[in-house]
Amino acid sequence: MAEGEKLIPINIEDEMKSAYIDYSMSVIVSRALPDVRDGLKPVHRRVLFGMHELGVRSTSAHKKSARIVGEVLGKYHPHGDTSVYDSMVRMAQEW
Repeated sequence: MAEGEKLIPINIEDEMKSAYIDYSMSVIVSRALPDVRDGLKPVHRRVLFGMHELGVRSTSAHKKSARIVGEVLGKYHPHGDTSVYDSMVRMAQEW
């Protein structure tokens, strides 16, 4: 510890509660809620960009879902494949 600094005693339980709430709110705001500007979550945006990079268009040849998921996981969304598949299914539905 450098000279002139002092330690401030804190209750670890209160600090953990506060840190967890801050983190969970950050996740909800940045990932779980759709963006107001375009209505997309980050995973939706990554899927669409991955499809764009692969050249997937309505006029192009068929690509398997696994190819798109692999592209997205490998380059843009290093989490589980379930969230990417789920996002693709939800974007394809008409509701």
